Amino acid sequence: MAKNIYVLDRYTNKNVLVKWVDDDIFTKLKHGDKIVYSATDQKWTTQQTVGTYLGHQIITDRQWTFDKVLLGEDRDFFDEQQALALDIFPLFKKLFKKYFPDSIPVTSRYQIFGDQLYFYFYSEERYVFTDFVKEFRQELGKNIFLFQIGARDMIKMSPGADNLPCGADGILPMHCKTSLPLPSVEMENLIIQNLEGRDIEKLKWRCGKLKCSLIYELETYIEESKKFPPKWAYVENKSSEVCGTVFSFNIMNGDVTVKAKEGGVIVRIPYTTIKKVKLPWNTEEVTKEVAKTETPAKPTIKK
Repeated sequence: MAKNIYVLDRYTNKNVLVKWVDDDIFTKLKHGDKIVYSATDQKWTTQQTVGTYLGHQIITDRQWTFDKVLLGEDRDFFDEQQALALDIFPLFKKLFKKYFPDSIPVTSRYQIFGDQLYFYFYSEERYVFTDFVKEFRQELGKNIFLFQIGARDMIKMSPGADNLPCGADGILPMHCKTSLPLPSVEMENLIIQNLEGRDIEKLKWRCGKLKCSLIYELETYIEESKKFPPKWAYVENKSSEVCGTVFSFNIMNGDVTVKAKEGGVIVRIPYTTIKKVKLPWNTEEVTKEVAKTETPAKPTIKK
């Protein structure tokens, strides 16, 4: 019975489901094997390409057909051509930066089925490549293909980023380098964690995007934040020594930052000392029973 396998396409960096793999081939596959597969485009032209076998299921809507596993001399030729592509990359990088100084050249790869070199770069801008391609082809003497990639693909495809950790503690693996679906970190995630006032650049990681770790234990933050008075609510503590408007709260420390009514001084008070809360959208006062309330649990989120 034929099997389906999942691969990461070598040239587009997209996840692909490859169909119709024989049982005897499937049982011998190892993570990292190079798989040849083909697809028919809208013009009914069949194209072959190469992907890396992942060894686990992924979510994808791309489905191609299995051809073979690169073994023996075929695999040796593939590795040799890839080494050649990396040797040529410094030449590409130097010339590309000359024409497009704001770009980040990333890597190069050889497409064995088209005798073509793929060169990858990252940029937020769009370029006109006519003059560059003309000069580069004269120096190189080969067919080339320029591939503009996103910030996370830049990390995922960079040869120098294979062993780099992610997260401030240096323990978490770099999510960009895995085949797992990349999480979407929205600005709302920062608001939930009271991080919207922070320097946004310090909340980004190597890919230039917001850190994936910002969504770890987000559900815990959402649940724990319900125990705190919302921003702009008016509060009083048990001794009535501090009355004022909630400026922010810290779930990790269990305290509330209040701008005092008298003098406008900003102070921090423990969550458990709050007695009354007047919500900004409601004129009624709410008496909080905090005598038996424990300090909120501290999430172990990694920033």
